[in-house]
Amino acid sequence: MTSILIQTLSGLGMFLFGMLYMELALKESAGVRFKTWVKNSTSTTVKSLMTGTVATALLQSSSVVTLMTLSFVSASMISLHSGIAVIFGSNIGTTVTSWIVATLGFKVNIESFALPLIGAGGLMLIFGTSHRRVRTVAKVFVGFGLLFLGLEIMKTAIESLAGTIDLAKFSNYPLIAFVGIGFIITALIQSSSAATAIILSALYVHILSFEQSAAMVIGTNIGTTVTALLGAIGGIPDKKRVALAHFIFNL
Repeated sequence: MTSILIQTLSGLGMFLFGMLYMELALKESAGVRFKTWVKNSTSTTVKSLMTGTVATALLQSSSVVTLMTLSFVSASMISLHSGIAVIFGSNIGTTVTSWIVATLGFKVNIESFALPLIGAGGLMLIFGTSHRRVRTVAKVFVGFGLLFLGLEIMKTAIESLAGTIDLAKFSNYPLIAFVGIGFIITALIQSSSAATAIILSALYVHILSFEQSAAMVIGTNIGTTVTALLGAIGGIPDKKRVALAHFIFNL
């Protein structure tokens, strides 16, 4: 239990450091063209919603889109209004992940892109120190990689505990209790996709009924906002407002 706690806190520290480092790098690398592209893709509510939906569907992770949006708002690259609209869009796009989990048993392997990003960023920092653009892009890579590697460490540390929960014990509980269980599992393992996979497995072997599973999935959609709330720690007021809007919307 002690080792799991240490690993969880270490992952949290890496997560928060990666978030801060990426924000600083984004502010440093925010050139005119990049700012123009971000503003154009979030210039209206409809565009912001579509950007959040498509980006989440392509990246297969609402956490990636949510945290990047928080960084953009914190770096004053997009407005509070646009940031909230992107977040709402990501909540639509993340349902694509659930369909993939349901049909293919898909699970995002964060390490498969986090480690290469950190490695590439480190090499770019060493060999491209004379070029400002290369240096700032490298910092974005390192920050992005550290952020999600920390998320993976937290998830791995607690996932084994969540996976051992005997859901059959809760078969006589009211549906609102299953919403709470879904919330807790997702908040612990920091992945609604992983929580959905657990729920679908329990449904497949008839531990849970359809109604109980649906209630738990609703809970996972609330629990996934914890990632954004953690990412907003120490941020500017607008960044915290976006995270709060994300929570209220899902709730």
